Amino acid sequence: MHPSRVTISLNAAEAKQSGLLTDSVVMTDNLATIVTSVVYRVIGSLPTAKIDEALKSTLGL
Repeated sequence: MHPSRVTISLNAAEAKQSGLLTDSVVMTDNLATIVTSVVYRVIGSLPTAKIDEALKSTLGL
């Protein structure tokens, strides 16, 4: 997988605590800004270490 993407499998310990409903991919190479009023609910959260590394790759940091 590309270094700007993080796969989250529901079998992983981090996914079990995340609240995700299915296997997922965080795509840091596909960033978007949204207005918080269009977020209807939060389904969970993820640990940031792997996502931070992917963002560094995407942003060239």
